[in-house]
This record gives sequence, structure tokens and C-alpha cells, in this order.
Amino acid sequence: MVNPFLTSGSRHDLYLNRVTGFFWAILGVAVVLALTILFLPNQLYLAISNYLQILTAIAGAIVLLSAWFRYGRQEYLLWAAGAFALWGISNIAWYMNVLMGLRNAVFPSLIDIGIIASIFVLAIALWKGIPARKIGLSALSGVLVIVLVIPLGVIAVQGPGMPSLVALLYFISCGCLVIAALNRSPRACPHLFAGSLLFALAFMVYPLREMFFITNPVLNVIGVMVFAGFSLIVIGTLAGMEPANSP
Repeated sequence: MVNPFLTSGSRHDLYLNRVTGFFWAILGVAVVLALTILFLPNQLYLAISNYLQILTAIAGAIVLLSAWFRYGRQEYLLWAAGAFALWGISNIAWYMNVLMGLRNAVFPSLIDIGIIASIFVLAIALWKGIPARKIGLSALSGVLVIVLVIPLGVIAVQGPGMPSLVALLYFISCGCLVIAALNRSPRACPHLFAGSLLFALAFMVYPLREMFFITNPVLNVIGVMVFAGFSLIVIGTLAGMEPANSP
């Protein structure tokens, strides 16, 4: 039964508070998990991290799709929900391979194509969703240098081949996401910018870990960066939203 003393505006605020509160709680768990990386057993740490990545991605997809219905059916919310869902499905496939003892078969594979595609889709969501501003030449140049120089270094060390190509695609997709975030005013959308940057950084490090540092336990923090980034993106996307029928 609906409380007659609860106005539509306050119900709206209650919904947003509960949803953003959930993702703030996930962000808090990410901080705690990052601080305990050297104290928890490796397999337990990875299991917790992967479960939280999947939970946050799927929950984010549902919330963003719900926001599409609630807040004027804006196209960028569908792109963002699709990016979260595609990433979640890809990560489930990644984790299933690990559980089946196929850890060495997860990179490079078709799973990487799904993850890379989700990063591109998320960049498109930012381009479509937030008014653009002119990006500084120095910032743009810095991103381009990172996106190109590091993969070229990988190719020089590893040689041309599928792993190097997939690493290059990761860096290009992450570069597009960072540029989209920079071009959408970090000051106006700080949570969205921070989440996008954290997410992009995770997937610049990920192929390097898979190729060169697979046994380094500290780099398991990549998973924490992913679901922390997802949480911040959802929080930033929902900030300031109003119902479609609000005056």
C-alpha cells in the first residue's frame, strides 16, 4: 500500500537514495578489498572480486535500464545498460573458463572481444549522454601517447600476434572511453569521470597482466578497480536525474 503522505517527489528521492546507497556500499567494499589484497588467500580474493564484478555489472545494467523507463527514455541510458550487460556476460564466461580449469585459455579469446566491445559501447554512451566541451590538446595528446606507445612496446617485446593485437584493441577502446569522459567535463560529472577513468585503467593493465605478470598477486586489484568504476559510473549517471513527468 502506498503511503498517502509520501509525495511523488519524495518517492523519487527515496528510490534514488536507495539505488545510489547500494552502489556506494559496493564502492566501500571495493576500498576494503583493495586494502586486504595481501592478507586474503589468492583464490578467495579472486572469487570475491569476480562475484562482485558480476553483481555490480548486472545490477548496473538493470538500474540503467530502469532509469531509461523512469527518466524520459534517453538513448544513452540504453547504451550504458547494454555496455554493463555485455561486460557482465563476458565476465561470466571468463569466470566459467577459470572454474573449468581453462585459466590459460581466457586470453586472448572471444571473451576479450566481448569486453572490448563493451568498453566501446560505454564510450558511445558518454558521447551521447552528456553535453560536450572542447578537450585540451595536452590531455588529448597524453591519452593518445599512452594508447599507442605502450601497445607498440608490447609488440616490440612480444612480437606481432594475436595477444599483441588484443592488447592494442584494449588500449584503443580504453583511450576512446577516457577521451569521451574528458570531453564530457570532469568537473561537472566527477563521479562519472572517476569511474570511467578507473574502469579504463583496469583494462589497460589487464592485458599486460595476462601477458607478462600473470603470477603477480597485487594485480588482482584490477577486479576491484572494475566494480568500483562501475559503481561510480552508475552513481554519476543517476546524479541529478528527474522523473520524465516532473515540471
